Amino acid sequence: MEKKIRLHSPSYLNIANLVSLLRLILLPIFFYFLFYYIAWRGKGEATGWVAHTYYLASLILVPMVLLTDYLDGWLARRYMLENPLGAFLDPLADKFFAFFSMVLLAWAESLPIWLAMVVFFKELFILCGWVLLFILGYNTEITPCRTGKIAAVCQGLVIFSSLVTLPGYEVFPTPWFPLYTIADCLNRAWFHILTAAMTTLAGAFYVLEGLQRSQRILPLESEKVAVLQVGENPNQPDR
Repeated sequence: MEKKIRLHSPSYLNIANLVSLLRLILLPIFFYFLFYYIAWRGKGEATGWVAHTYYLASLILVPMVLLTDYLDGWLARRYMLENPLGAFLDPLADKFFAFFSMVLLAWAESLPIWLAMVVFFKELFILCGWVLLFILGYNTEITPCRTGKIAAVCQGLVIFSSLVTLPGYEVFPTPWFPLYTIADCLNRAWFHILTAAMTTLAGAFYVLEGLQRSQRILPLESEKVAVLQVGENPNQPDR
């Protein structure tokens, strides 16, 4: 069993949250490089060293984003740094990375648009449910599930493999081997369907969790009132 160590640091200013913030900073840089490379490629201008540099920068940033996604969660669990800010930043960065990357790659015809739409509607549905629970006063803390983690891994692999096998790949005379071969195997219909299925299952899990909370958990204000009443009259006999 992994031993946990508590670091003495401010609750919101800790290494795990800083890693999450780093990922949020890397995302617009990644989107910038990828967008302009795809735009140049669409115009038939992705042949110079600048375009190739943009492509390579995009390719390098994807593993960095995925690594920080794993690292912030590991640090938070290992050193007991979990807090509401980290619980908000981590999934926010994941959603931005998955959706906008897939939209750009679908625009480049390296990824089917329906897969990007599956991810979009799943996240939109969960967001609407979260807002509804928040308005009604229920506990809105999202508990990560194993299916959701598997779906996130599948999405990351789809994005990276689609970028490696981007149509019109001209950075090097010969594609990287075995990286290109592995990516080409993953950027296929079977893995797209698997990713969509895991994404849908993860969305269904969160919907069921939200329904259970709305039926079994009292609103937060009611919980506070009940606690105050018990605290004020601890010895009050039952009526």
